[in-house]
Amino acid sequence: MFTPTTDFLSQSCAAAFAGLAPRPAEAATNAAIDQVFAIAEHSWQSRRSSLDYLRSAPPSACKAGCGWCCHQQVGITSLEAIRIAAYLRALPPETASPLIEAVRGLNATTKGMTTSQRAKSGLACAFLSLDGNCRIYPVRPLRCRGLHSIDADFCAASHTDPDGMRAKLEAGQLRPVYLSIPESIFDSALSGVLSALRRLKMTLVALELSAAVTAVLDDPRTAKRWLAGAVPDRALALVPDPGKS
Repeated sequence: MFTPTTDFLSQSCAAAFAGLAPRPAEAATNAAIDQVFAIAEHSWQSRRSSLDYLRSAPPSACKAGCGWCCHQQVGITSLEAIRIAAYLRALPPETASPLIEAVRGLNATTKGMTTSQRAKSGLACAFLSLDGNCRIYPVRPLRCRGLHSIDADFCAASHTDPDGMRAKLEAGQLRPVYLSIPESIFDSALSGVLSALRRLKMTLVALELSAAVTAVLDDPRTAKRWLAGAVPDRALALVPDPGKS
C-alpha cells in the first residue's frame, strides 16, 4: 500500500489550489480545501491500516462522544474559516441558526483570551454537541484532525486541571499521550495550504476558530477581501501566552 511522504503530501495539498490565481473565487477555494481534507484523511487512513503501523503504534483512544480536546484554543487558516462559514450557511436554517448563534456567543466570551486562559475557562467549542460530537465534522480544521490521544483519562484531566497537568508535564512526571504520526500527516497538509496561500498572495496568520468564523459569517464581504489579499483583523488572531510565540 502506498503511503505518501510528508513532502509529497504537502505538495499534493498545495497542488489542490493550482489554477486559482490571480483572483481565487470562494467556491473554487472551498472545493480545494475539501480536496486537501480528502487527501490528508486518505493518507492517515492508509497509514493507520498498514501492518507496520498496527504492529508498532498504540491504539487511539479517540472515539465519537469523547470531546475532551474540544475545550481549547484552535488555530485555523483563513481558507478554513471561509469553508466552515460556507458549510454553516448551507445547512437547513433550523440547524444552522443555533450553530451560528453559538459561535457568535462563544467568540463574544473568549475574544482576546490567551491559550492558557481559554483552557482554564473550561468552555467547549461552539460546534461540540451535548453528546460530545463535532457538528461541523466534514469541515473541521486540520489541527483538530491531527490530534489523536492514546489515553482519554489524560485528556479529561488536562481539561479539569490544566495548570496541574502542565506542571506535571514540565516536571517530567507525565509524558504527552498524543500520537505523532497523525499530527505529522495533518501538519503536512497544513503546510501545503500555507504554501498555496503564499502563491495566492494571501496573508499567513493563525486565526482563532470562533473569531475567524464569526467574522466571515457577520460580513460575507470578509471572505472576498481575504481572498483578494486583505490582512485579517489582528483581533481575529490567536493570542499566545506571554513569552510564547
